[in-house]
Amino acid sequence: MQEDFTSNSYFTKMNNTLNLRLDLDNDVRSFEYEGIDENYSIEPNTNLRMGIAINYRFISLKIGFSPKFLEADDSNLKGSTKIFKLSLNIFFKDLMQNFDFNKVKGYYVTGINDPIPGNLEDTNEYLILPDLKTLSFTGTTWYRFNENYSFKAVINQNEIQTKSTGSFIPSLYYGYFEITDQSTPEDIKSFFVLLNAGYYHTFVFSKNWYSNLGLSTGMGVEFNKLITRSDENLKDIISYHNNLALNISTQIGLGFNSTRFYGGTSLNGSAMNRDEKSVIKFNSVRGYFKVYVGYRFDAPKSFEKGMDWIEDKNPFKKK
Repeated sequence: MQEDFTSNSYFTKMNNTLNLRLDLDNDVRSFEYEGIDENYSIEPNTNLRMGIAINYRFISLKIGFSPKFLEADDSNLKGSTKIFKLSLNIFFKDLMQNFDFNKVKGYYVTGINDPIPGNLEDTNEYLILPDLKTLSFTGTTWYRFNENYSFKAVINQNEIQTKSTGSFIPSLYYGYFEITDQSTPEDIKSFFVLLNAGYYHTFVFSKNWYSNLGLSTGMGVEFNKLITRSDENLKDIISYHNNLALNISTQIGLGFNSTRFYGGTSLNGSAMNRDEKSVIKFNSVRGYFKVYVGYRFDAPKSFEKGMDWIEDKNPFKKK
């Protein structure tokens, strides 16, 4: 193969390679229930998720799921959890846009003293909520101030950072989230928007090794709707409340890069403080990891021609 990519002094563009990446992470949320008479934890029975991503130039598509072999051995006690995620990243020069769809179905309850009314599957140790479902549609818009810092090198590995640099990056995070289960008396639906500001840096140690560091903080608001189902002859009780949310997040990663093979790992942490009045409370401090490996293939000529045409029409393209 003849390598065909362009470079500047800070990163290399892998424009003519189509890369395939395999991920493993544990970014699956759990939460707390705080009622009048009872508090307890609601957990998924697996927090491991696999992902397959296809990346080419300015676009990245990823599908995440929970395969059978990652299912916990105690599913007969805690039930089964099904996970699905669809993620799309699009890059426009100094802008990066992300859209995520997440669905998790099947949870269990721990830390409860008294039974919960409803059609719950009771075991000796846990109450299983097989139909409890969380659903979210989210988006994030980032803007980099330093054009020598490569978004693609960190997010979808369609570029290779060749010289250490960093950038101040503000972002806007927004979306819709809901928790529903017909076997329990309450559902919650939420819309949120948060404005963040942070700094991210890539350290290049050698031709093939690099590390990423990042820190951001921000604030926003959550608009929550709580639906409480009552007797069949009565209307549902609906209440609204808003939360002011403050958050801080960190990221550290280590990776290996060559023109063909790449891989790495990252650790992410976040802490959020809410002026909270809601019944459902997410864990305020959490961390998760990601491990990934990938390979860059020669892109078909049809891909190259199609993307060349799209990039020529891109209004954000640097003239």
